[in-house]
Amino acid sequence: MSDQNYFLNNDIIEDFNDPTVDNSGYGALSAAEKNQSYFAYFSAVGGTGPEIIDQTAYFIKYLIDVQGNIVTPQVNSTALLNLNQNFEVGKIANVTSLEGTTLFNTLLGSKIITGVGKIEPIFVTQTGSSTQDFTSTIEFTDINNSYVYDGYDFMFNARNSVTQTLTADLSLVTFNSSSFNPNNNFLTGSGLFSGASSSYGFPVDTSTYSNPVKFIVTTDVITGVAPNTWINAMIRIVTSSVTAPNTFDYVLCSGVHQYLSTNTLSFGYHLSNLSLISPYTTFTSGSRVRAEIIIDDINLLSPAPRLSNSNFRLTPQYSNPANTISPYWYNNGNYLTASQALENAYSFGFQQTLPTASGAIYFSNISFPFKPQAGDFIRFEYNPLKTFIIYEVITDTPNHSLVLRLNKPVPNGTQIQNCALYRIIPNGNYVILDVPKPTGTTGQPLTGFLKPQYMSKELEDNFTTIIQKLAAEGII
Repeated sequence: MSDQNYFLNNDIIEDFNDPTVDNSGYGALSAAEKNQSYFAYFSAVGGTGPEIIDQTAYFIKYLIDVQGNIVTPQVNSTALLNLNQNFEVGKIANVTSLEGTTLFNTLLGSKIITGVGKIEPIFVTQTGSSTQDFTSTIEFTDINNSYVYDGYDFMFNARNSVTQTLTADLSLVTFNSSSFNPNNNFLTGSGLFSGASSSYGFPVDTSTYSNPVKFIVTTDVITGVAPNTWINAMIRIVTSSVTAPNTFDYVLCSGVHQYLSTNTLSFGYHLSNLSLISPYTTFTSGSRVRAEIIIDDINLLSPAPRLSNSNFRLTPQYSNPANTISPYWYNNGNYLTASQALENAYSFGFQQTLPTASGAIYFSNISFPFKPQAGDFIRFEYNPLKTFIIYEVITDTPNHSLVLRLNKPVPNGTQIQNCALYRIIPNGNYVILDVPKPTGTTGQPLTGFLKPQYMSKELEDNFTTIIQKLAAEGII
């Protein structure tokens, strides 16, 4: 058959970039592309903004094969692989619907596939649609409690596994062991100061990097009182000053607890739990903190109350860089260099707290750490024409900077501090098409089908029959 006959064959679709036929350079789409054997049923549509502007996500409920078998695409499933094979980014999907509505006419027909998966923001500063609508301050949280400053990690646990008998109205909550305390600043014995037993001392100022800390104290109280007896008990956290480290004369927080002895356990003792969480507080190097318990009229209780299974936990906020300010990025063509604060956030896997104003324009909450990766997207100025693909994440530069290599240079004069960095998670739930969702359709349903541009002949022949069968069975 000559080259001319190829062009006369109705089954061949010309593609002059495909040299697979006769090595002539005048080819056709491959057999695999011409024989897509799945189509999808979507049960809803939704806008993709503000992460992706003027596009529409089609919620995929079923993937359907040539025999009419249905499956729901899920992560790490064969169905997801088939969905991605039949609906590749950059290719065409044909959208049809049986509903006959005119509200969504613009969503039907042939559309370009721009993504397959769920949109997840990673880093957002945008607060509106204009060039200058962005926040100049952003916050991160340490979701892994991983940040360490100068070798000091404030987070630790102390525990009392030996029962302590209370003989005074005011008693220390003592501890005989501590864990995850790398700086050995918790005193379990008599300690450096006579009044510092069972206390924690701060080796450095917690104001460094704006890292306040909070305490969580829990303890079980065993009493020997008769059933149906009320007892007032209070647990509190007190601190000492640097100049008088053995004088704990400042109450950081306290709480009054009433617990009722409703029954008795072995030996006539009743077990009750007390707990307290302090507010986040900044401490000065050298100051100390301890927990205390007060039980009213302790001398009238017989036998004496006891403490058991006490815990004392220090939890840092680690807000570096909680108050990171612009500039966040520096532009060098198609290389985007992060600020030192963003580099720190990347190194420790911090997660950005979505700015309130960004939430007001409906950005989704951020649920992933600040870990940009190849394949992510970054858009500047709320302008869809200034959307870039991250080709490479570079961290091994001489000055250890975080650098993003983009698919094309960022135009000079672009407000790069106004940005949204997002990712499309391939979970199989959405196919995103390059068409804006019509206004005035909120709450209006649309269901229908996505067909790959080049379905197999068998699927094309069976399509109507499959739809009728699934509709008769109440599946669609």
